[in-house]
Amino acid sequence: FVSRHCGSSIVLEVSRDFFPSLQVIGGRVTVVQGDTAVLPCKLTDTMEDLTQITWQRRTREKPSNDNFITVGPNEEPQFVNGRDDRFECIGNFNDKNGTLRLSSVTLKDEGSYMCIFTLFPSGTQKTEIPLKNILCVCVSNKVIFTILHECELICVL
Repeated sequence: FVSRHCGSSIVLEVSRDFFPSLQVIGGRVTVVQGDTAVLPCKLTDTMEDLTQITWQRRTREKPSNDNFITVGPNEEPQFVNGRDDRFECIGNFNDKNGTLRLSSVTLKDEGSYMCIFTLFPSGTQKTEIPLKNILCVCVSNKVIFTILHECELICVL
């Protein structure tokens, strides 16, 4: 808080940092081909009404933004443009958590995933979650082919 005297008036300035502002928390995800990826998406620090969570994707297989899942209050997730049972909503709508789990990840799944919260009255808040896929081929615990260096750790086990 900062207060100043201006003549006979007192001006009170409040920093926006004093009050928490809403955030959409996501993150980068890297997964080995064939494994399961968790796409995190959580909205924090808001008392506004959540009316819908929408997921979009832009992947190797679908290079333009594509809505693929919507979730509303007291509703099961709705697949848009075709069902893909590898996706499961593991978040909780009432907790403003739209986290998804994607099983059996393939190279076609690599790309950018967008989690969009629709709030009343302010509108939409979103975050982008890049998904990177690692392809490793191991023979006798030695890497013979890799796209990223993380494979060395996986094959040593």
